[in-house]
Amino acid sequence: MLELTDHRNPKFEEVHYTAAPNRYTEVYMDVTNICNAMCKYCLTGNKNRRGENKDITPYYMTVEEFRRLHEHMLNHDIITPDCIYRIYNWYEPTLNPHLPDILNYMDEVGIRLDMSTNASKVLDFTKVKSCEKWYGLLFSMPGFSQESYDRMHGFNFEKIKENIRTTLKEARARGFKGYAMINYHLYQFNIGEVQAAKAFADELGMELHTIFAYFNGGGGKGNYLAGTLSPEDLKDASRDLFFWHIDKLIADKERYFKEFREAESITLSERCNLIPGRGSNDDSRIKSIFDVTSYQEIHDIYEELFDKAIQNPQFGNNWVWAHSYRMSWNHLFGFEGNTLI
Repeated sequence: MLELTDHRNPKFEEVHYTAAPNRYTEVYMDVTNICNAMCKYCLTGNKNRRGENKDITPYYMTVEEFRRLHEHMLNHDIITPDCIYRIYNWYEPTLNPHLPDILNYMDEVGIRLDMSTNASKVLDFTKVKSCEKWYGLLFSMPGFSQESYDRMHGFNFEKIKENIRTTLKEARARGFKGYAMINYHLYQFNIGEVQAAKAFADELGMELHTIFAYFNGGGGKGNYLAGTLSPEDLKDASRDLFFWHIDKLIADKERYFKEFREAESITLSERCNLIPGRGSNDDSRIKSIFDVTSYQEIHDIYEELFDKAIQNPQFGNNWVWAHSYRMSWNHLFGFEGNTLI
């Protein structure tokens, strides 16, 4: 089942919502169709592991396409002028060779950038004019050792640390003053590495946000909660993931519907297609954003999708589990709590 964009939380009668802003303040999107990580519980990473993405022709959004996208949404009052572009969904943005041009355009017109990266590659900062308007940098990590990276991302761990150092140094030299954070995915095999990750974050002036890894796309959440996950997948997951907290999430889900609430947002694929949300990619495209001429049209599309989705009795449970990434488990390791911005 698809995770729908947070144009609103699951609509239970006990929860009250403020009126829609009539324009989106946040856009989630990709700027390429490829990722180089091998994350076992990610829709894209799992396909990489199975070799299903090896014949995909890389697509890289150009600055001209991004400019057209931004101007279209502005001209049709789909987004606010100070809208945040969160450049992450399924793919790795730094793999796009046109990214510096896109970032320079964003800076020129005053767009706020929030970017997540696996740090496998350093952006070509020699082509980046300024980072003053960058809202945030999020570094996704599956642990803090070569062993953990061998199990998940598949990268050279020392190179990852070097790339993070370089990225922060170069961005700050160009005026970056936004938040910088390690998004640390907790697996059973990496909980003993959290202290080292915290020391690294402190050294570089970053925050650390620990979250329990989960099935990210591909139906795993629904299958697990419905008790229909295959014995092989369940055995594998039981060695990697944590499940003890899920019963509490579901039992208190009305509370978490409120706590996990996010700003109303729109989700776009790298090809500028409107998609149902962050649990989907261009395979689930609805229509081109260039065929949409108002905020209300998108809002109505999402409302219709939502009304269909909540017919699934597991929808609310899936939603809470998927959005639990907003919870910080730092307190388990003696650190102050952290919430993603």
